[in-house]
Amino acid sequence: MVVKSLGEHWSIGAYLSVYASTYSNIKFSLSPAPAIEYDLFPYSQSTRRFLSFIYRLNFQTVKYYEKTIYDKTSENLWSQTLSVTLDLKEKWGSISTSLEGSNYFHNFQRNHLSLYGSISLRLWKGLTFDVSGYYSMIHDQLSLQKGQASLEEVLLRRTMLETDYQYYMSIGLSYTFGSIFSNVVNPRFGGSGYSGRMFY
Repeated sequence: MVVKSLGEHWSIGAYLSVYASTYSNIKFSLSPAPAIEYDLFPYSQSTRRFLSFIYRLNFQTVKYYEKTIYDKTSENLWSQTLSVTLDLKEKWGSISTSLEGSNYFHNFQRNHLSLYGSISLRLWKGLTFDVSGYYSMIHDQLSLQKGQASLEEVLLRRTMLETDYQYYMSIGLSYTFGSIFSNVVNPRFGGSGYSGRMFY
């Protein structure tokens, strides 16, 4: 990821990812993606509050191990992603939530929408009680392998299966050293690396 600041509210940047997965039936994928971000609050306030909007234009060249359910062995794909992230940090703890949606240009019905939320309550100094959850509606599994997966592949999770949704929830305790507000120096584009999901 490369990011260029355009002031207290705007940034531009680009991502580059290389990906391969036998589970996802992806032999090789190269994905450059230019992006632009706007933060409603000045970046100088990001250790306390952060509301960002990121638009990303994705190009992907993909080769598959096996023919997909759409009879593809390779393809070039264009898609777009819009994400909104809100982070609020106070002495009592923090709240974070994000909403992300994407679609392919060749078929707008190939899309996904994901919602994530978390809350951390400060119990003592750096010790916090954390609750988080995630839910995603999935309609963009283009890499699914054609044909029926064997019972062995299903039980051993060797092959991705078709699904319309994904979710999880977690509860736990954590301890953070350093600032009670934030240990992220630069919040632009998520603060570190590529934070979005892969669109295959």
